Amino acid sequence: MRMVAASAGVGLLALSLPLRAAETGAVDFIRKVQPILQQHCVKCHGPEEQNGGLRYDDKVGAFAQGDSGGHAIVPGKPEESQLLKRITSTHKEEQMPPKGARLSAAEVETLKSWITSGAQWPEHVVAQKPKKNGSDHWSFQPIANPTPPSVKDAQWAFTPLDRFVQAPREAAGLTASPDADPVALVRRATYDLTGLPPTPAEVESFVAACKTPGGTPAAFAAWVDRLLDNPRYGERWGRHWMDWVRYADTAGDNSDYPIPQAYLYRNYIIESFNADLPYNRFITEQIAGDLLPAETQQQQNRQTIATGYLAMARRFGSLVERYPWHLTIEDTLDNMGRTMMGLTLSCARCHDHKFDPISTRDYYGLYGIFASTRYPFPGLELFKTQRDFVPLIPQEEVRKTMQPYQAKTDELTRELERLLALCEKKSLENAAKEGERSLNEQRQAKGELDGMLFKAREAGEALADYLKTTPVIPTAYAVQEAKPLNARVQIKGEPDRLGAEVPRHFLEVLGGQTLPDQAQSGSGRLELAKWITDEKNPLTARVIVNRVWQRHFGTGLVSSTSDFGLRGEKPTHPELLDWLAREFMRSGWSMKHLHRIIMTSHTYQLSSQDTDDNVASDPGNKLYWKFTRQRLDAESLRDTLLFISGGLDTTPQMKPYAFPPSKQWGYTQHHPFKDDYPSSKRSVYLMTKRLTAKSYFQTFDGADPNVCTSNRDSSVTALQALYFVNDKFLHEQAERFAKKITRESQNDEQRLDSAFTAILSRLPDEEESTLMLSYVNEMRQRMQPDPSGDRQAWTSLIRTLFRLNEFMYLD
Repeated sequence: MRMVAASAGVGLLALSLPLRAAETGAVDFIRKVQPILQQHCVKCHGPEEQNGGLRYDDKVGAFAQGDSGGHAIVPGKPEESQLLKRITSTHKEEQMPPKGARLSAAEVETLKSWITSGAQWPEHVVAQKPKKNGSDHWSFQPIANPTPPSVKDAQWAFTPLDRFVQAPREAAGLTASPDADPVALVRRATYDLTGLPPTPAEVESFVAACKTPGGTPAAFAAWVDRLLDNPRYGERWGRHWMDWVRYADTAGDNSDYPIPQAYLYRNYIIESFNADLPYNRFITEQIAGDLLPAETQQQQNRQTIATGYLAMARRFGSLVERYPWHLTIEDTLDNMGRTMMGLTLSCARCHDHKFDPISTRDYYGLYGIFASTRYPFPGLELFKTQRDFVPLIPQEEVRKTMQPYQAKTDELTRELERLLALCEKKSLENAAKEGERSLNEQRQAKGELDGMLFKAREAGEALADYLKTTPVIPTAYAVQEAKPLNARVQIKGEPDRLGAEVPRHFLEVLGGQTLPDQAQSGSGRLELAKWITDEKNPLTARVIVNRVWQRHFGTGLVSSTSDFGLRGEKPTHPELLDWLAREFMRSGWSMKHLHRIIMTSHTYQLSSQDTDDNVASDPGNKLYWKFTRQRLDAESLRDTLLFISGGLDTTPQMKPYAFPPSKQWGYTQHHPFKDDYPSSKRSVYLMTKRLTAKSYFQTFDGADPNVCTSNRDSSVTALQALYFVNDKFLHEQAERFAKKITRESQNDEQRLDSAFTAILSRLPDEEESTLMLSYVNEMRQRMQPDPSGDRQAWTSLIRTLFRLNEFMYLD
């Protein structure tokens, strides 16, 4: 401090003031520098947005390392300060500000002088607090533990769940629809939990049970338990999980290479649902099952197969050299974020998330975990065989089997990896110096890189050809640990433009924990799985209970089931969502317990009957005053047609499909894998290709195996109507069923009763019976003297019943 004599009212003030900038030779920050930063920089690098990981309203943020890897301000070193490089650059991808007026020459000189003189930033200049950064969004808050609210009609609620629905409905002045009749209820529940209809005998038995003491609620609770113990349950709810994790039996690259081992992961899913594997364990195994302890080879294999979830990420391109692994990792993060946490993580790949509090550094903090993971290579156009699949036999057996081939394999692998590393290094060098080289120099550099890439391609083909000669051992499409590393920011998502290194860590808005020291030697997948399934994580339990609710009611409590971020929908019943999440975790993350809670509620057992006043007040049924009708999905429709006809093979698909031997694979972009392996098994066991979906599933809104399918569409199209008129498969099932009922009875009334109970789960009324039998007789007359006329008449009637809304929709 400079000491001055006190005089006439200013002495004490002068004693407390620091030296002025003019007296130290420094540029005055307050008067000269701060206005420039406020005018040109703070909009994108301030309290509302911190693009590039920088803030120019805050000393710490301004002097920090940016996402690009350099420091914006290096005191005393203007030549190293990225701020000056950006404001003087003429490159459209680098210049700042990116839009609008550029800084004047005087403003640039002021900033340069300020940095040269030491870039003094007064301590009392503090950052503004952001008006809103999204961290206060409802989904990022801890899960509450709400008490079921009081209601006017205390007798209406079967369970605490009902009171959460009943209270807002009563407040809105709406009256619940009547209860569903037993036939509609048993049909609804059986499809919900198994994807198949109840048999006529099961309907009859349930209707009788509803008339015993305890009535429908007691009979229905017992029926739900019975359905949950049925192995068909795992097939039905396994298919839902397969929707969300974009399951497929092919890789999705240009040639859509087949993955014969993928079925193991599908069966793992189905078996896990049937066993009621706790959901937190289910997630943990899929992210890091290979890192969990195992007492037997069988347990180790099961946990390894579980990581097929990660291996299932899409593959891209056709070249082994410069293979776009960054896109596969992006697909992994995108699906994990949407499926398990309801977040659109991949939006932060190129820049900080525009809406949610997820930064680019958050994205690459997670990216490093999967960059430290070895994905299996399913094959592609210029590497026509599998590589890095995980053996399902003891390592000693693997070593013994592969020993004669290991030296050559290692030699070819090392050469390929050496060339790939050189290509990557050269590519990064070219990208870094692109703007500094003349056109001729750029062409020369490109030529050198092309030569390296060609050699790498040759090395890849040599390795692939040799691997085809090695013994085939049992393997899983699963992941392994790789060399651990922290990722570097890919500027604007470009892997050739690398910025700052980012320690592996979790989302800042949910704690931002970095990997502990003892985990740095691994990928961090196990720690990631523990973080996702931690009961303090406010997203995981909320997201899955909302998904289950959506599959039961047609709409989630949060309608945007894969987006709980700021652009997603708010929950219609937030207290119910949290109560369900808490109850789910208290039960040990039991999916079957969650089904019981939902399905034994009065809310689930309402009819789909409309009430004029309710429709006018709540046309979308957001207050759940009725059960919303739902169309059978594609799998349920196909399986039901086979089930009714007697043609459904209910045994699981426990073997791989009849793929050609891998030594014969020669798929290319112009001749991709297109084989099909039809069967009469349940639809969940049909082979799924990524690039050439079956036309039937496209017609009836099947899942897209390339992305997380949160909600199935329920379209009504002319193609669907034509399917019921013309499709060969439907005609075959109708004829098969007609043969069955005409063979079993010569009595038309009995035949009609059999058709109605099998297709609609009820008997025809008198008017329907008269009309239908008249139709059958008319068709018989038309087809005389054809000896098959009787069967054809019944076949025609059955096709007519298949077209009824009563068959296609669940009430």
